[in-house]
Amino acid sequence: MNELTITYRHQQVVLQPGQVALIGRREDSTLVVGDPRVSREHVRLRWGPQGWLLENLGRAGTFVSGQPVTHFYLTHWVEVQLAAVDGPTVRLEPTPDPAAYQATAMGQPAAPEPTAAGAGTPEARVYRPGPADAGVTPQAPPLPGTPPQPSAGRGRAAGTHSASALQILIPIRAWLTDPTLRQWPKLLVAIYALLPVIALVPLQNSADLTTIGWVYSLYIAPLWALVFWWLIRPGPIRKMHLGIAAVIIAAEYILIPALTLPWENQLAPANTSHNLLAWIIGVGLAEEITKALPVLVIAMFLLKARNIKLDVRMWMFLAALSGLFFGVYEASTVYAPHDLQAVNAATVFGIPSLLERVFVDGLQHALWAGVAGFFIGLGTNYRRQRFLLWILGIAIPAALHGLNDWSQSGVFGSSLWPWILTQAFSVFLFLGYASSAHAIEQEIRHTPVFRGDSMMLDSSRLQTPSGGPGPDLRQ
Repeated sequence: MNELTITYRHQQVVLQPGQVALIGRREDSTLVVGDPRVSREHVRLRWGPQGWLLENLGRAGTFVSGQPVTHFYLTHWVEVQLAAVDGPTVRLEPTPDPAAYQATAMGQPAAPEPTAAGAGTPEARVYRPGPADAGVTPQAPPLPGTPPQPSAGRGRAAGTHSASALQILIPIRAWLTDPTLRQWPKLLVAIYALLPVIALVPLQNSADLTTIGWVYSLYIAPLWALVFWWLIRPGPIRKMHLGIAAVIIAAEYILIPALTLPWENQLAPANTSHNLLAWIIGVGLAEEITKALPVLVIAMFLLKARNIKLDVRMWMFLAALSGLFFGVYEASTVYAPHDLQAVNAATVFGIPSLLERVFVDGLQHALWAGVAGFFIGLGTNYRRQRFLLWILGIAIPAALHGLNDWSQSGVFGSSLWPWILTQAFSVFLFLGYASSAHAIEQEIRHTPVFRGDSMMLDSSRLQTPSGGPGPDLRQ
């Protein structure tokens, strides 16, 4: 009857000649495969001159026996993997043709052998391939009652078997032709893994400690950025968001020497000072304002000039990036050179201190800036208590920042535990806002104390019982 049965997990579709089937992520596909690696239209199946024809449409490719295929005719059942060698497996079973089986059993070709387009691509196999059948032309399975035919691969030399097994276990050729290995995330991982090694070439004879600090601090920063994105879940990152982040970083690069350093030169206490308020005003407030100011200005510019309101979680994420850059700048230009000199001077504590600065300094600043960004977002989207929210968003991080530096001033002797507890509370506070930002905003948008212009105002709250529009609640 020339039917084709397609099976994927609990789904099964039977096609008749003349029908066309699409397999992919799209909801109206003939067979839906929800794996995110699979394209919306990944595979097309249609009836051709030699039977059922499979055509790959997916960007990530379609694989048979670990090899990529572009198209081939189905003469026997086969299992194909979508998007990757270990991707979702779809079983394709054309209805057996008795004449073809009989011709195959007599050693005569029943039809032209199915081939996959492209050099080195495999033919559709009848059985799950093992080491013994690698490279063997697939044979039709015997009809019921037909004695088993001798396998063509059984008379091969042991050396051929070993070579085939080695090709299966170390499939260099398959890797070189695998389109999934050429996708940009995997290439980016490969480049990122090699960067520290490559950086040794220009840095091996360098005496510029600031440059070394920049290189390794910037290497760590993207890892923390990914962590923040995963924790905050601000939504998809668009070109506009990348542009905002670039403007924030550029503005901060200018503000640090123009605002932060003069402020701290005038008001920062001595390293041995035990005056907590001096640490909050002279250091914490100076640095938190520097990080928050570009975020605040851009938020208000988008609101007033473009009538654009971003989700509070997006402002929290962008502010965290602002803090991350501030920490990288500080660690690279101030602390890394000092700690590297301590390492060169054989001061043992210089090594962990250097690692703490390179790995954690950006994180610390990002935690405080992220909290400030949360309140900046609330103040931008809900104008009734705008200035109170902004002041609170600066005051909380500034107080934590000053407390953090004060606890390292020697007020507790050589004990580091007060400083560690301050850090722990900062982490807990950031995680709390990151996980409950949406819930807090839902409460705010229905609370008269805060309610005003909201980008996500519930329209059901603006309707009368009769269904008509209610009063304008904007303030």
